[in-house]
Amino acid sequence: MTTTASLKRAASALGFPSEMQVCRLSPEQETGPYYITNELLRSDIVEGKPGVPLSLRLVLLDARTCRPLPNIAVDIWHCDALGLYSGFTKQNPIGPGGPPPGFDPQHPGNRPGPPEGRMGPPPLNHPTDQLTFLRGIQMSDGNGAVNFRTIFPGCYMGRTNHIHFKVRVGSQAAERSYRAEHTSHTGQVFFPEELAVQLMQQEPYNKHKIQRTTQAEDAVYNDQEGELSVARITPFHPEISAAGLRAELIAAVNPDATPADARRGRPGFLPPPGQR
Repeated sequence: MTTTASLKRAASALGFPSEMQVCRLSPEQETGPYYITNELLRSDIVEGKPGVPLSLRLVLLDARTCRPLPNIAVDIWHCDALGLYSGFTKQNPIGPGGPPPGFDPQHPGNRPGPPEGRMGPPPLNHPTDQLTFLRGIQMSDGNGAVNFRTIFPGCYMGRTNHIHFKVRVGSQAAERSYRAEHTSHTGQVFFPEELAVQLMQQEPYNKHKIQRTTQAEDAVYNDQEGELSVARITPFHPEISAAGLRAELIAAVNPDATPADARRGRPGFLPPPGQR
């Protein structure tokens, strides 16, 4: 079991507060319906998409030893300011077929939640285009870190602001992508609620005329321990969040594990005793 002293040393070495339990096994969160395999190996994934600049740093630690995990592939993907994912831009973010006549997206009663009684993740969708914005893969460095240049994610009906990521091992980079069958962890990055509320009132996010789903209303956040996956945020400018943000999150994973799919309505992967 990792000692308190090693936890503090690991957090300090990574630039995080020493009281953080950095080697607590990170909770699994669902993949969602918009994952695409074999994305580009790159750190800059913006592709000209408008939004608040975001520098995202993920640090991978071995939950068993509290040591960094180098040479591990991390895929990230997220929606743009208007709630659209590349690869699926022909799908209406409000839902299949678009809104019904007289639909008012601002009305609280029109916020969708998960279908009643559903316990599993949403089904995967089929891509509708070849676009690649806000998707990419990076290999972790000697400190277990990956860095991406992106934008603060928007939101869409039923989900609060978030970024998806997968941790994959067991292969090597191939051409401009990375191929591996073994996924050790699937997670999501969340953000302080008050920050998301503030940013969604600014351009270009406020052009998306829907009622934002809060963290309290998000089934993934609430059922899959999203509170343990909230990034530490530092603004580029101390008083202007819209000027750009740095987001940092530690993901403590077992690279040899094969976690079960996270489920809504009950906890996801439960690690062996002593690893949480």
